[in-house]
Amino acid sequence: MIGSIGAESRYSTGYNKLKPNRNQNKWADTLAQTVDKEDISSRADINRAKKSTVMDSYLALSGKTINTLKQEYSEYESENYRIVPDNEAECFDIYNKDGERLGAFSYSDIKIRQDETTGKQFLISEHGTMSYDALVLDDELKDALQNVMDKDSLDVETLQGFTLNTHSGTGIQYLVKDGEEGRGGKVLLQNEADRKRYEELAEMYFDKYPNLIESREEGFIWADLEIRGMAKRTDQGIISIGADGMSYSDNENYKNNWSVRFSGSMYEKLYEWLQNNKDSMEEIHKFSTWQKVFDEIGGTYERVWSKEELDQGYLNN
Repeated sequence: MIGSIGAESRYSTGYNKLKPNRNQNKWADTLAQTVDKEDISSRADINRAKKSTVMDSYLALSGKTINTLKQEYSEYESENYRIVPDNEAECFDIYNKDGERLGAFSYSDIKIRQDETTGKQFLISEHGTMSYDALVLDDELKDALQNVMDKDSLDVETLQGFTLNTHSGTGIQYLVKDGEEGRGGKVLLQNEADRKRYEELAEMYFDKYPNLIESREEGFIWADLEIRGMAKRTDQGIISIGADGMSYSDNENYKNNWSVRFSGSMYEKLYEWLQNNKDSMEEIHKFSTWQKVFDEIGGTYERVWSKEELDQGYLNN
């Protein structure tokens, strides 16, 4: 679940360490009188100001009152979605009709982010570095969110800070935060056709590389990585590519495994090169093939000796 830190805890920490002020109530009275002159409509507001802490009174004077009321929502279910609120964590868990959890979305993130190029609309909630949930918003989910939040419409803003990409092999789209290429990303299964192609890709990994992949769950992990551009299949094995390096694992002969480490700037050059040349590469399971690419694009890299290479006393090509 998404954690939350309320305004109270942000403001109280430093002030709780202060010694009690004998004139605190007198100062609160003075502030309350000043607030009264600012046309506070309710006498209850003034009474609260008198009973408040020094910090609360200051915020009341400046018009920055602390909101201690949590939003309370109730569970809502439509034909294809179930929205379960967590009013303590202030987020919604969203499930599909099969009971699969699609993600956790903070109340403050319930808004439409629209891609200017495609017109597609997204629901996105970030949970920290390289961690976010994202969904393509359809009309049913928008209506469900409006109903559960008792809104006539959701706020709309232009999608910024994220890029929508498409995996060439399956046509499945994925969303990645700018600057997190090779690290993060969220695969978007938008319909049954996407789900079927995703399952077929996972099954292909499971069937083709029995010595590398032990379960269908692992097959789904590798399918997810490939769609996001972080894995490539060869006839002999699997290449994994990330922002900090790449490696090859051979399905038949583990002695052919190799690994290389490089920086994020090197990955950016490699990523750009692959967009234009990936279909022309041959024997990509060999490090010598990639060494030529590294020499062409420039930059530095470091070969990492695998256990097998250490045992045999030389690096694989």
